[in-house]
Amino acid sequence: MKRKLMAVIGIASPLLLLGCAAAVVLTSMACWFLLRPEEKSRIIKIIPLAPLATSVAQVTPGESAAGDFAPTAPQAPATEAVPEAAPIPPATTESVVEQALGFALPAGSVNSVTLEGVATRVVITKLGVDTPVVLAPIQNETWQVDHLGQAVGHLEGTAPPGSNSNIVLAGHVTLAAGVYGPFAGLGQLTTGDMVTVYYGGQAFNYMVDNFQTVDRTAIDVTYPTNTGQVTLITCNNWSSEEGRYLERLIVKGHLVN
Repeated sequence: MKRKLMAVIGIASPLLLLGCAAAVVLTSMACWFLLRPEEKSRIIKIIPLAPLATSVAQVTPGESAAGDFAPTAPQAPATEAVPEAAPIPPATTESVVEQALGFALPAGSVNSVTLEGVATRVVITKLGVDTPVVLAPIQNETWQVDHLGQAVGHLEGTAPPGSNSNIVLAGHVTLAAGVYGPFAGLGQLTTGDMVTVYYGGQAFNYMVDNFQTVDRTAIDVTYPTNTGQVTLITCNNWSSEEGRYLERLIVKGHLVN
């Protein structure tokens, strides 16, 4: 009897060990599938942002929002003082800004934490444009421009005026039926026209040299550059069916001083 019992135990032990090993493997696989890291990073970068989140412009049916433009009288120059940047040591500015915003921006770009380098005024003499510039901050993964009105927005994450990179300014083409925005006449600019961007009392002149129409989701026009450049953006190609502008009119110019 003792011999039979020992034989049964000898046969059952390997089977029991094999079963336990199989259970451990199956449990580990289940945990891996349930607990594996998210495939999509939570860190927001400037590159994947869709530009210019804006409310639907009110345009009279049949009216071409980018059609004939009667320049309004130039507005009085902005007299507001340039906001002072917070006293953050330069060596830690980028890390402090990234921590405050919760995402990274290109090195040296303007941001909504320190406000350092945000343009204060833009003048386009040919169009009768002389209007204040305010920051267009990044919220919910896109640039907010609903607050601009007749002002022009300096897109957060783009370069300061006069730098060796790309400063991007956005303005409305229309604000309501029959009410034009500051960039309504942007399509009238031609090669050689001048755009002056101010940072407080400093003026930086850009000469227009490039025009293009892009899809509303095209964001490569906002990318940093290796030379001084201004990029002006406004809406284009109104769709009555969709109730929004389908494209963006882009005007670029290079820094001449």
